[in-house]
Amino acid sequence: MAHADAGPLTVWGRLRLVAAAVVLLPLISLVGVQAGEFDEDLRPGFLIAAAAGVLVAVVAWRIDGQVRSYVEELEHSRREFRAALARLGQTLEASDDRRVLLDVILESTQAILGADHAVFFAAARTGLVAKASRGSRGMLEARLAHGEGLAGWVGQRGEPARWPAGPAVPVPPEPDGETALAVPLHAAGHLFGVVGLYGRARPFSSDDLATVADFARQAQASIDRTFAYEEARRLAITDGLTGLWNRRHLDLRCSEELDRAARFGEEFALVMIDLDDFTAVNNTYGHPAGDAVLVEVANRLSASTRQVDLVARYGGEEFLLLLPRTNCAGALEVAEKVRTAVTDCAIVTDAGAVGLTISLGVACHPAHGTTVGMLTAAADAALYRAKRSGKNQVCVADPPAASSTPSPDLEES
Repeated sequence: MAHADAGPLTVWGRLRLVAAAVVLLPLISLVGVQAGEFDEDLRPGFLIAAAAGVLVAVVAWRIDGQVRSYVEELEHSRREFRAALARLGQTLEASDDRRVLLDVILESTQAILGADHAVFFAAARTGLVAKASRGSRGMLEARLAHGEGLAGWVGQRGEPARWPAGPAVPVPPEPDGETALAVPLHAAGHLFGVVGLYGRARPFSSDDLATVADFARQAQASIDRTFAYEEARRLAITDGLTGLWNRRHLDLRCSEELDRAARFGEEFALVMIDLDDFTAVNNTYGHPAGDAVLVEVANRLSASTRQVDLVARYGGEEFLLLLPRTNCAGALEVAEKVRTAVTDCAIVTDAGAVGLTISLGVACHPAHGTTVGMLTAAADAALYRAKRSGKNQVCVADPPAASSTPSPDLEES
């Protein structure tokens, strides 16, 4: 390794020796002329040769300094590259969190090239969205259309690129800077996002581009592993048919919300939902149509609630809403909005349009219970009361002492 690094210096060292020889030989000759050993007519030629030698020596000295600087910078990049790979490996041993992995990738690529800004753009349906940043917080959530700027251009083509590098590469609208470089990241064979590097005193070179692209290839296995872990975790806590959260995740989130509400003295609500006469839907239209109905109901529930709310499939044709920081009056409004969204428009399936109604039961913390079990039982009892009262309506739970006994089986209701 030491021999390879010394190569360029050895070449320019030889050049300095040649330059010294070009300077010294004419000077020695001049001494000979002064001593009468050479022809006086040769003096101008010797002077010109000496001047040329000095010029060559100066040029060699300047080039030598530039080469030394280049070699030092190259060695620094190699050290940063090795350190970046080491950090990546250590991170993966300690965590399978995507956010941690992205932070290491941004930190490492920024350090390798000495960039002022590093931004991760996540792939989205309409283009790219800035989701993580180092040195440029103002870029977070910024959006780039397909092909827009350097990052959008790289994301669209799936190949790394730098700017400036010819008229074909667009001027980046991303962080201000004299130079930019972008590299795509893939997961499971699909574009996952783009890392953009911006700024720096001198333009990024083709070597810089190759170095970061090589690092991205080294990180590919880590990215795939992290995504595989996240996908396995997602499948474990989501319903396979509707894509909603499943009972397992719901129980966890309800416990977390109960702890938070108790700590800060806040309210929250549960809304239990059951599709009326769903067995008749399966019997009349078939189970594939029944599945399509469940999927569409899930979509309408999600569209009718806030992002902070949790919509889960509770089991069979039952759903449950967890509404943080919501009192009973607010929960009633949400429940009625949901009922209207589901019942006002028939659900179209391959077997025909299906008209549907739903019944809902609302329970609130702490009015109707101080544990998750008490609250779900209270919401279920209110739901059963809505069924007995004619279906297609919303009922609020009674206080704990007056709660009705929930029905053991709502499947045929």
